[in-house]
Amino acid sequence: MTHSEEERARRVKLSKLATDSAKNTLKRGDRLRVTRCPGTKRWVTFDHWDGYWIVTKSGIDDIHAINVDRVNTESVDFTTKGEQ
Repeated sequence: MTHSEEERARRVKLSKLATDSAKNTLKRGDRLRVTRCPGTKRWVTFDHWDGYWIVTKSGIDDIHAINVDRVNTESVDFTTKGEQ
């Protein structure tokens, strides 16, 4: 899939916003509902960060903050944090 430069720039901006917002929000032990390939929703336990990747308690390290839609019992959208 090819994206225009504008779409790519928009996605990069949203990705950075989501990561920054999540880094200011998540605490070790938080339960996260994430979307994994191929669109499957899973619950994981947050442990720490590896750059912009979320690392779970079980060692999964390929989850991005843009794919988190719940933290514990609360709905979240890290791409809109700070814009409201």
